[in-house]
Amino acid sequence: MRYRFYSKTNQILMEAAIVGASFFLAYEIRYEGAVPAYQIFQFWTLVIPIAVGRLVTNYLFGLNQIQWRHVSLRDVSPVAMSYFTFSLLLLVARYGLSVGWGIARIPLGVIMIEFLLSLLGALGIRMLRRLSYERHLIREESKKTKDPRRLLLIGAGVMGANVAKEMASHSSTQIVGFLDDDPGKFGCVIAGKKVLGPSSLLTEVVKTEKIDHVLICIAPAARGSFNRLLALLEGMPVTSKFVPTITEILDSQDGLHLSLGDHNGNGNGNSAKSTPSQVSPPAQRTEIRNKNILITGGAGFIGSSLAERLARNNGVVLLDRLFQNQPVAFTSLQKNPNVRFVEADILETKVLNSEAAEADIVIHAAAIVGVGRVCNYPRETLETNFEGTSRILKALERNRRLERFVYFSTSEVFGVNSFRVHEDTPTAVGPAAEARWSYAIAKLAGEHLVKAYHRQANMPVATVRPFNVFGPRRLGSHAILGFVLNALAGTPLEVHGDGSQIRSWCYIEDFCDALIEMIARPSAIGEDFNIGNPANTLTVFQLAQKVVELTGGRSSIMFMESPFPDIEIRVPSLEKARQILGFQPKYDIDRGLELTVDWYREHLSFFESKLSRAVAATRSD
Repeated sequence: MRYRFYSKTNQILMEAAIVGASFFLAYEIRYEGAVPAYQIFQFWTLVIPIAVGRLVTNYLFGLNQIQWRHVSLRDVSPVAMSYFTFSLLLLVARYGLSVGWGIARIPLGVIMIEFLLSLLGALGIRMLRRLSYERHLIREESKKTKDPRRLLLIGAGVMGANVAKEMASHSSTQIVGFLDDDPGKFGCVIAGKKVLGPSSLLTEVVKTEKIDHVLICIAPAARGSFNRLLALLEGMPVTSKFVPTITEILDSQDGLHLSLGDHNGNGNGNSAKSTPSQVSPPAQRTEIRNKNILITGGAGFIGSSLAERLARNNGVVLLDRLFQNQPVAFTSLQKNPNVRFVEADILETKVLNSEAAEADIVIHAAAIVGVGRVCNYPRETLETNFEGTSRILKALERNRRLERFVYFSTSEVFGVNSFRVHEDTPTAVGPAAEARWSYAIAKLAGEHLVKAYHRQANMPVATVRPFNVFGPRRLGSHAILGFVLNALAGTPLEVHGDGSQIRSWCYIEDFCDALIEMIARPSAIGEDFNIGNPANTLTVFQLAQKVVELTGGRSSIMFMESPFPDIEIRVPSLEKARQILGFQPKYDIDRGLELTVDWYREHLSFFESKLSRAVAATRSD
């Protein structure tokens, strides 16, 4: 049987030996080599009790559970606390015992020196064990591998440095260096490896350095900036993978869901086809009862869907400019005695003041929406969306019964590339020269205004940023609506650009679940939430293909130039929503699309008559 030098018994003996040696050296240093006879007697009397005391204290602090070969900087704190605590007990004995216990009254200098020496010795012996273990691993792997794989790391931040440190102990791999777009890091050495330059040198470095693998060590919030290089990697004779964070691993249900489509075996894609899950509509998880609830934009898709859930046990006021032929017309709300309809503009101060005064909960979803409408009416968009928010906040400032104000912002505040964005990801809207960004800038300004009311007036607010919500009853300009109607009519589905734009689609029932938790949970006050479903992530072209498949049609897919600047990628991170709201989407893309397609098919006559009226109006002009 092989002898284990670092067994638990040997570790205890080594630690005791270090304590004894430290105690002896403390006397030698304190008395400069001329230790008095009485102090020598004291040393021999107390050396064993001191060593045993240290070992018992270490056991109480759980140091025996820390494996020496995996010791890290995080383990320094418990080791230091254990050794400090025992030295503190020696100080108490030094000054608290009576004269008759003089043998136990160790000189102050000896106590302090022994603490430092024994602590350094304890940490040192553990680090030596870790180094010897890592050297052993390198020797073992070097026996198995003759030609190490050459790795290139993209991202020289904390993630990249950690990966480089970890891979350094594996002789089967050789890290060539980093690529990073921070000019301040060019030429720097991080974790023993050089930053070769920006990511634009990818093709050149892969070729000249004969790279075998590329690891992308970028935090989820910043991965959007790397999307342009994915196409380059597909054409290279290398494998490429995102290095996941611990949170992504824990949140993953089937793999990592980092896929942005199938990347031909480069490690970035997941081509497994999901099976529609038989999900029944979720029941309301949190009870909201006997409240007066005001929903602005209540005739719309989200407002009316949320009202259906809340009107069961509450009085609901729906405020909107128009209710006819709107999503609310397809609900039972018009027959519900708990619901009252107020046809008014969000800018009508008198109406707002009247309705806001009696509200316990306000959902502010009213806004000018739709890319086409926003681009055609940018001034009205800015004025209505921001000024409307300002006026309702002023009206609510005098409401002492207000329990929650939920403000609808937009995922567009994160700009054209928003991959797994967290709530604290820096916002980035486009230039004023492009009219479509008037919507995002108005919503972003509204976010700041809502936060200001929370800070200064202590208003109980929460902000939601929807990420591509879809479902039955969604009308107006919308990709899924357009695709389904064209597929049912047998006409080509029109895809803007090349269809590579990436979206995460969230079914309306899941979105309403999150909204109800934002209303009910006190922990949501003052917070903002990105709400969507990253598991339902696919390109617009893939979405069009799914619609054609689900409708059973044979419509072709036609690519056309986009009439407005488009957003390339839009995927939220749900980490915060999970932690605070307990939010977990239930509907996968296939099930959600099935329900949506069925509803559009059932109400196809409404859309056909609407189209006929539009054509007739055009001919009469």
